[in-house]
Amino acid sequence: MGIDVAGRETTGDTSFGAWREQAWQQVQQPDWPVYDREAWRGTTVEPWLQFPRRWDAVAKVTGDVAGVPELPCRVVVANGRVADHRELPAAVGLGGWQDLTPAERATLGQGLPADGFTALNQAAVPELLVVRVRGIPTHPVHLLHYSEGEAEPVLVCPRAVVMLAPGSHLTLVTEYRSSGVCGTNGVLELHLAPGSQVEHYLIQQEAVTAVHLLRVVVHQPQDSHYRLWAMGAGAGWSRCEVWVEQTGAGATTQLRGLSLVGGQQHNDMHSVITHHQPRGVSRQVHKCVVAQQGQAVFHGTVRVKPAAQGTDAGQINRNLLLSKQAKVDTRPQLAIQADEVQCTHGATVSDLDPEMLFYLQSRGIDTQTARLLLVEGFVQELVRELPFPTLRQSCQAWMHQLTEASP
Repeated sequence: MGIDVAGRETTGDTSFGAWREQAWQQVQQPDWPVYDREAWRGTTVEPWLQFPRRWDAVAKVTGDVAGVPELPCRVVVANGRVADHRELPAAVGLGGWQDLTPAERATLGQGLPADGFTALNQAAVPELLVVRVRGIPTHPVHLLHYSEGEAEPVLVCPRAVVMLAPGSHLTLVTEYRSSGVCGTNGVLELHLAPGSQVEHYLIQQEAVTAVHLLRVVVHQPQDSHYRLWAMGAGAGWSRCEVWVEQTGAGATTQLRGLSLVGGQQHNDMHSVITHHQPRGVSRQVHKCVVAQQGQAVFHGTVRVKPAAQGTDAGQINRNLLLSKQAKVDTRPQLAIQADEVQCTHGATVSDLDPEMLFYLQSRGIDTQTARLLLVEGFVQELVRELPFPTLRQSCQAWMHQLTEASP
C-alpha cells in the first residue's frame, strides 16, 4: 500500500522523533493481517488497505464537542492532538513523551500485536498523551477523541498511556466521535499498579463514513482490578481489540460489551485475556444486536499459562439477529495449560422469539413496540450498568434506531 512519508511531522523532542522513526521501516513493508488468519477470520482489512494515508489535518473544534454534562473533567483530543482540558482532579496529571522515564518508554507497545496497524500508529501519532493517576480522583475523567475529515479522507492515529500509582482508583470514560470521512487507528495503554483499580467505559459512536480500529492493552500486576464496559455502534467498519495481561497473582478482570450493528456496518470485537500468575479471575459478557445487512464478529480468547493455577474464568457471547440478512460470527475460545482451573465459555445466536412477539401483540401491543420491548429486554442487563444518563440515552437511541429500521 502507498505511504506518503513526505507529510511526516517533525518534533522538537528528538527522542520522540526517534521512537516514531523506529516504526517507519515496518510501515513501508508492513505485516498487514489477511482475511484467512485466525485472529481476523470473518473480518476483511480491505477498508483499511484502500484508505488514503493523510494524517496532517488539524481538526477545527468548535464549541463543546464533549456534550456530557455529568462528566465535567475532560480532555479533548482532536485528530490525535490535545485540544482542550478542564477541571481535572488534583490526583490526575497530564503529560507527554518527555514525562515518561526510560523504563516506562521501554514498555510502550508491550502486549500489542507486532503488525502494520501497531507500527502505523507509532509512526503517525502526532503526540503522546500521558495520564498519571495518584490516589483517588474525586470525579471520572472523560477522554474524548474527536476525528474530523476534510475534502480528502484523513487518517488519525491517537495514542494515550494511563499510568496508575499503587492503590489508586480511576473511573475513565473514553469516547470516540467523528465527522466527515476519516479513519481512526488508535492505541490506548493502561498500566495498573499493585492494588490499583480502573473502572473503564468505552463508547464508540463515530460517523458511518468512518473506519475505526482501536487497540486497548491492559497490564495488571498483583491484586489489581480492571473493569471494562464497552459499546460499539458507529463507523461503517470497526474493530475493537482488548488485550489484557494479568502479570500478577490475584488480578481481577471483567469485560462487559455491547455491539449495535445495522445498515451495512461491520463490527468486530476481539479480546484476549492472558492469565500468567495464580488465582486470577476473569469474566466476560458480550452481546450483539444485528439488523438489516449488518455483520458482527466476536472473537474472545482466554489463555491460562502453566503457572496460573487456581484461575477462575468465564466467557459468554449472546447475539440477537433482527433480519434475515443480518450475520454474526462468534468464536469464544479457551487455551488452558494449567491443571487446577475453573474455566467456562459459550455462545448463542437467535432471532426474536415469535411466541414472545405473539404474546405481546395479543395484549394489544403493536408489532413495532413489541419488537422494541424484546430488544430492550435483551440489552437491558448491560445498558443499566452505564451510570451516565447522557451516554445511556445515546446508547438507547442507537438501539431504537436499529429496531425501527428492521422489518
